[in-house]
Amino acid sequence: MKIPILRIPFTDNDIEYINNGIEEILRSGQLTLGKNVVEFEKRFAGFAGTNYALGVNSGTSALEIFLRSIDVRDSSVIVPTNTFMATATSVVHAGGKVIFTDVMRDNLCMDPDDLKEKIQKDTKAVVLVHLGGIITPHIKAIQEICKDNDLYLLEDAAHAHGSSIDGKMAGSLGDGGAFSFYPTKVMTCGEGGILTTDNESIYTKAETLRDHGKPDHRFNKHTEFGYNWRLSEIHAVIALQQMNNVDWILGERRRIAKAYDKKLKNVSGLSPVKIPSNVKSSYYKYIAYLDDGIERDVIKTKLKEEYGIYLTGEVYADPCHSQPVFRNYPGTMVNNSGDKFPVAEYVSEKHICLPLYPGLSEQEIDYVVQALGEVL
Repeated sequence: MKIPILRIPFTDNDIEYINNGIEEILRSGQLTLGKNVVEFEKRFAGFAGTNYALGVNSGTSALEIFLRSIDVRDSSVIVPTNTFMATATSVVHAGGKVIFTDVMRDNLCMDPDDLKEKIQKDTKAVVLVHLGGIITPHIKAIQEICKDNDLYLLEDAAHAHGSSIDGKMAGSLGDGGAFSFYPTKVMTCGEGGILTTDNESIYTKAETLRDHGKPDHRFNKHTEFGYNWRLSEIHAVIALQQMNNVDWILGERRRIAKAYDKKLKNVSGLSPVKIPSNVKSSYYKYIAYLDDGIERDVIKTKLKEEYGIYLTGEVYADPCHSQPVFRNYPGTMVNNSGDKFPVAEYVSEKHICLPLYPGLSEQEIDYVVQALGEVL
């Protein structure tokens, strides 16, 4: 048996829906910023529980557009070091400076106590990352810290389509939320992203920035230094097909995670991350810590070579603060020289992510668990 890193299931009905949509687009002649983008934005705003949603060409763009909309030039923005580098680089591209915080072992998300320590006089925003689809149970504390210090709160929800805490959806917990639709994500349209917000002024500025700084894309009048961050109609059709299936997609991910929870109880050598009871995770990743003395690379190699099981990428193997780019460009990271990130470094070294995607069968789950037990 072979278990690949990823499968993206498109049924015959899904393909027919997408083909019909693309044909209609081609016959209309409007290939970007048309009715499909508008419909997708409307449906995703309803899904996330926000007043506005803006379709863009990537989750990274959604992050940068928000940060440009609130103007972080010459300001610092606080980001957890345990995230994909796009979270940090979006700050730099928006003209800001990055301050990294440590994270928490239980949920892999930002440590609110470290957040308090990292706020500087020029800090303007905080980016909270929902790692693996987990919303931190300390969200209220982080919201209060932002409120008390007059800081914007942006959710990097690239992993968290459909995640919620106390019934409130990812993307609606701060001043804005940024989602990705890259092929590995919970929902995908190949390439794409969306920005959610309840703030009308942020939405209006973001809409202008998305299309080269034009308030109205029909006219060649520019009021901002924007960029080409548009979402095409073809990508929007695929995104709409994903919206049609999102309940099934989330149901499948939660089914598989529940099966792992049950079947891994008898496997020694690792400890799955426990999801807080008031959190519904999207399960972008199923994360487990390896016991001390067990080498992740050895486990991954044996599973691949001896069992045909390919584990997914970690979240993440290299903390952002350790990336050489910050040494190459001094002043882009403005942490104090003595800042330490012991928990993030533990997380980066000690966790694995098990195969998890819609359509993974019970037989395949059993095979993964059996192989993992034998290798451990």
